[in-house]
Amino acid sequence: MPRWLLPVSLALLLPLIGFVASWPMQEGWLGPAMADRWTRALLATSDVGAFRDLTGTAYPVLPLTFDMGVALIPGLDGVPAPLVVNVLILSIAAALWVRMLVAGGHRVVPSLVTAGLLACTPSLALNVAAGGAAPLGVLAFTIAVSSSLRLARRGEVNAMIALGVSLACLALSDAAGAYIVLAAVPFIALMLPARMVATSASGSLLVVMFPLMFASMALFYANWVFGGSPLAFAAGVDAAIHGSAAHVGDSSWLMGPGGTMGMSVLVGLALILANAPLLPVGMLLGDSGARRVLLLLTGILLTALVLTSATWFLGDPGRLLAYLAPVSVLAAAVTGRNRLRAGVMPLLAAAGLLAGWWAQGQVGDADTAGWRQAVLGAGQVEGDTRGELALGRFLRDLDDVAIDGLTAGAVVPGRGRAAGLVLPSNDRLKADLIVRQLRTTYVALRDPVSPAGTRDRIAQALPDLWHDAGTGAVLIYDRGDWRVWRLPADSGKRGE
Repeated sequence: MPRWLLPVSLALLLPLIGFVASWPMQEGWLGPAMADRWTRALLATSDVGAFRDLTGTAYPVLPLTFDMGVALIPGLDGVPAPLVVNVLILSIAAALWVRMLVAGGHRVVPSLVTAGLLACTPSLALNVAAGGAAPLGVLAFTIAVSSSLRLARRGEVNAMIALGVSLACLALSDAAGAYIVLAAVPFIALMLPARMVATSASGSLLVVMFPLMFASMALFYANWVFGGSPLAFAAGVDAAIHGSAAHVGDSSWLMGPGGTMGMSVLVGLALILANAPLLPVGMLLGDSGARRVLLLLTGILLTALVLTSATWFLGDPGRLLAYLAPVSVLAAAVTGRNRLRAGVMPLLAAAGLLAGWWAQGQVGDADTAGWRQAVLGAGQVEGDTRGELALGRFLRDLDDVAIDGLTAGAVVPGRGRAAGLVLPSNDRLKADLIVRQLRTTYVALRDPVSPAGTRDRIAQALPDLWHDAGTGAVLIYDRGDWRVWRLPADSGKRGE
């Protein structure tokens, strides 16, 4: 394996993935997940209270960690930190796919083309552009897929450890990944070589499961310390683990085939085969060990698809179909170029891309519709955040502004920084809300009766503020469900 393969693949795939991911934003579309991740990164890196509150009960943990690291890099003002993280992580995963394909006997150029096509499939491209956490999960799943094959063929202890660590990282990278890990538990025993199970079934399972158990205990402990409950990360209505449960009616998948167990199995299997035409080829041309691993990995994803539908988590099946890419790579790698011609592999990857685009239009959610409009250059797109970005730009030159940043959508990213904002995590604003008297220069809040305003902690603590901020207050912004008041500068209102 040439040493230059991985860095060269990364250098070639990074611009392609970056262009595909940034194109919808150039058309004016910014997904709510992207705005939320970007906001959290800006808040956590500029306010001590927000850092404590966000990192103590954050889930998934790894995206926020990487987002904060990128947000601290100078010169990236105006560039979404989650987009940078997603593009870089997916590019690394795609470079690993090239390495897997070349190691399987395929030539470099067809491997590069295939990896690029798989990285640009609609399920992955949407997730990257929308600010989803799947790229981190896909990278972890790529390692898990490779480790599973090595474990089945050679029974390496190192492969068991790598599989366990990758599953733990998957659970901490993406809420959908946590469901995949949960679905994988009964399949892990089948992945282990028979001699290992016969020698020590419990010991073998413990080696694989220990990293996940340790990571889970660490997550529960952190939430107990900072949130008062081991399950604080799942307590809020907007918790990542709840997925689409709060707005199930907006999901054509859950209201359609995903709503029943039998249909979700049948349609889910059809979606897997349509989006990954390389998978049946690998099962047909691969050796018996490879076929067994591919069958188990497919079973894991199908089980996760059904499980997430039954719990009303999966608003769009594309969120799990994104994890098909590394399985498709493994299917192609185990065939070798002697059994799968060089031109056939990219052709099948392209067929999966087209099938994914069609399927996405049938069972996608609101985010999917907005992304598709932006990709096609449809102008005003569904789910855009232009109003929030406009308010953010209005606040750029204002400091000492009280605002609930966690429910502000794209306001903080539109402002470009969180410095100068006074958040509910700040002790000063906490005290103001208790005594019901603000001491900041400005306050930005949402209509307390609007859907978003019902979660705005300032609007709910001071519901009369929306209509009347008191004598001397001046309404300086009033658009949509947002208002900004300049408060009087007397001692009763202003802080030190």
